[in-house]
Order: sequence, then structure tokens, then C-alpha cells
Amino acid sequence: MRRLLVILLACFCVQLGAAEKPEQERWWEKRSQQKPDLYFPHKAHDEVMKTSGVSCLACHPFKGIEETNPERAAALALVANEPLKAICHSCHVEDRSAPAQCRLCHSDPKKIWPRNHDFDYVRLHGPDATRDEKACQSCHLDLKDCIDCHFRRDAATRRKHGPGYRLSHGLEARMDPAQCGSCHNPSYCFDCHREIGP
Repeated sequence: MRRLLVILLACFCVQLGAAEKPEQERWWEKRSQQKPDLYFPHKAHDEVMKTSGVSCLACHPFKGIEETNPERAAALALVANEPLKAICHSCHVEDRSAPAQCRLCHSDPKKIWPRNHDFDYVRLHGPDATRDEKACQSCHLDLKDCIDCHFRRDAATRRKHGPGYRLSHGLEARMDPAQCGSCHNPSYCFDCHREIGP
């Protein structure tokens, strides 16, 4: 009986000592990055989570893996409990309590762009942007993204209207005034024509 008590006490002490390991020996900080194109600084997130009182389970739900093949289950276990896009975006996109800059985590943002965002998409994005503004805002978080291109004065190719548009804009404005209203406020025409005439 005494021998059993000594063994149990020794096990307890070993466990207690293991729980007090220095921070640099924590396994989750030593393991390799699972997704090389996605930078995830655990230390930065760990500090923020501690100060906000949020546990690791907020990002790592540790859901069960139903794979029966032991080799595949081991491989899946490495990534199955990594945070999902929705979890990351809840802070970095939706409530913006964390910085919302793609390049902070994604070394090559082109890898996460939608397939239709090819080399000429900037020139052809208008119909998509007017049809589904929310889809655009899932990545382009701020209206400033639109304004930066559409209202730049330093590059004619970046403007919505091409050279000479002022001479013929009246015809287009009469054909589809709602299209003008997608960028211009209701008094835009009046304010300009009041100064220069009809």
C-alpha cells in the first residue's frame, strides 16, 4: 500500500513539474507551419486571446476525425483542427478587431483570389460589382477601394469614364440614370451644371 502511494505521489509530482514548463517548450510553438503560404503567428494571437479572455477553443474546436485508416487519420489530425477561414475572418474581416490586410497572413494573395480575377478583371469587374456588392466586400472591405480607382485624377486608364466622356455623357445619363447613381450622389448633375450651364 505504501509503495502504491509513493508511486502515485511520484507520478503526481512529475505531472506537476511538466505543467510548469517554460513558455518556449510549448509544443504548439515548436511545430512546423502546416500551410506554408499562410503565415499565422501563434505568439501574437496568444497574447491577444489572453488579454481578451478568449480560449484556444475559439479557433481550435478539436472536432473528431471519422477516418478509420490510422495513417490517413494521423495526417488529417495535423490540419483538421486548424482555424477555418470563417474563424479567422470573424476578427480580421467582419468585426475588424484585428488588422484587415490580406498580406499579413497570405504571402501571395493571388492564390486566394477568385478564379475570374484574371489579368483583365480590373477592366471588366463592373457588372459583378453592381450585381453582388456583398461578394466584393468579402475581400474589398472598404468603399475606399472603389474610390481609390474610380476617382483618381492621376491616371486616365483608372477612371470609370474614358477620355471625351464629358461631351457625350448626357446621352448615357438619359438612357440609364440609375447607373450614374451607383457612384454619383443625386445632386451631382445639378451641382456641376449649375456652374457650367446646360
